[in-house]
Amino acid sequence: MAHEIVEQYLKVIYNLTEDGGMAKTTDIASAMDIAPASVTEMIHKLSEKGYVRHEPYKGVALRPRGMKIACKVSRKHRLLERFLADFVGVSGKSRHEQACKMEHALTDEAEKNLCRIMHHPTECPHGKRIPKCDRPTTCEKCTSTDTPLSEIAEGQRVIVSHLMSKNQDELCSMLSMGFVPGAEVRVEKKIPMGGPIIVSLKGTKVAIARDRGSLLHVVKA
Repeated sequence: MAHEIVEQYLKVIYNLTEDGGMAKTTDIASAMDIAPASVTEMIHKLSEKGYVRHEPYKGVALRPRGMKIACKVSRKHRLLERFLADFVGVSGKSRHEQACKMEHALTDEAEKNLCRIMHHPTECPHGKRIPKCDRPTTCEKCTSTDTPLSEIAEGQRVIVSHLMSKNQDELCSMLSMGFVPGAEVRVEKKIPMGGPIIVSLKGTKVAIARDRGSLLHVVKA
């Protein structure tokens, strides 16, 4: 079974059973826009692999193994929909379709950074709860090791963690400059008297205003 197909089925079953109960084959087929016979065949395979529990005439429920994967994929999907809605301005069916394609490629590290950029949102644009990550830490501790770029000494190399601004234009501006999570930055010079911070980023020198430097959080390289 292709990994993406397994993730998609488990995510759909998670969505249908999030409030309790079991997912019926017809509901899964409707949600995925495929034939019920195809769903029945796949459910048998998922059951054999230990991802789901299938009870004839009742429906399907996730087993712990399937629940773990379903929560992770659903979390990525809902975070992506939140990002596409709030930062890119994508709406409607297109937002859902794009999130479906991106969720399988989004790494766990990228998902963590995306959550940080958006300040740990709790709901997707549809009002559904975003599942908690499976890391053994709280949202508060998740950002406790970060330091604003403005506090980094000259000559130090750091990695961009996330941006703290809630201003969409400001965020887009810094992201377009190359200050994306994971980017390596070297502080070259801090101009005195509240002047800009000169950094090396992707082989070029970039000046960033001191106030923006306080919004750009980094971790040690």
